[in-house]
Amino acid sequence: MLQARSFRFAATADHAEEASLQAGEAGDRLFEHLISETHAIAVGVAVVATAANALNDWQRAIRPSDIARFAPDDAPLRMLLQVLIEHDAIDEALTPGLLAFLDDIAFASAGLNAFLDDCEALSAPRAAILHAHRLQTCWRALARDTKTVVLDLEHAPGASLPDLHRQNARVVSALLSGAANGFKPCLDEAGRLYVPPLPQKRRAPRRAVLQNCLMHGPNGLQTGFVRDASAGGLRLGRVSGLKRGDRIRVDFVSGRQFHGTIQWVTGASAGMRFDVPLSPGDALVAL
Repeated sequence: MLQARSFRFAATADHAEEASLQAGEAGDRLFEHLISETHAIAVGVAVVATAANALNDWQRAIRPSDIARFAPDDAPLRMLLQVLIEHDAIDEALTPGLLAFLDDIAFASAGLNAFLDDCEALSAPRAAILHAHRLQTCWRALARDTKTVVLDLEHAPGASLPDLHRQNARVVSALLSGAANGFKPCLDEAGRLYVPPLPQKRRAPRRAVLQNCLMHGPNGLQTGFVRDASAGGLRLGRVSGLKRGDRIRVDFVSGRQFHGTIQWVTGASAGMRFDVPLSPGDALVAL
């Protein structure tokens, strides 16, 4: 779409200059969204690394469903990075590091999923004994790598970011440093996982949907409620009989259907991850 703008206004020098400015502004906005999504992932990494550091701590029994709920969602970052690469709107020197970062998230997430599966199969305490060392090693390393990515983006050539984003980077870097060093920066006084407040949140971390839906799952058809959506999935309400790992299809009143996998369940709420992430321009999540 950025290239299409350039072609449309190429008839005159003035129009070409205007198109170049528009494309540049659009690229800046996308890059700002990229940084916002990276910060959101960084917070998730800090929370999960905190949980890993707290495993086998008899004073802090963290529910596996809470850990799953805070697991970082990298789908929006993948989609934004793809768009930025396609439109040459990101410094080429940053791309390899971001792609490697996404691979690191996938590797760490696979280990987390194995732990969560064993929590259901064996019990949380037994799973913690089996997986604690591996999870701590993996997520502490990811916390260090994530901090590097956050700082690289902050100092990217030509990056002109609002001051709140730079404040975010400092807060997130401190959380990541603590988690990487074995501390628990994302546990409150009661021993519960939480997300510390950031100076600048994502402009639209999730889009409110607030409509009824039909859910087709292992136990047949049931009615439900879609609370909100992101590029990576849906947050569902009024669910029953679902468990982590269940494959489901969600039907909207409009006729749209979404296929995915349940990532976490807490009471009557659940998180569903799409099989195929939505594009940034999809009407369900468009900014």
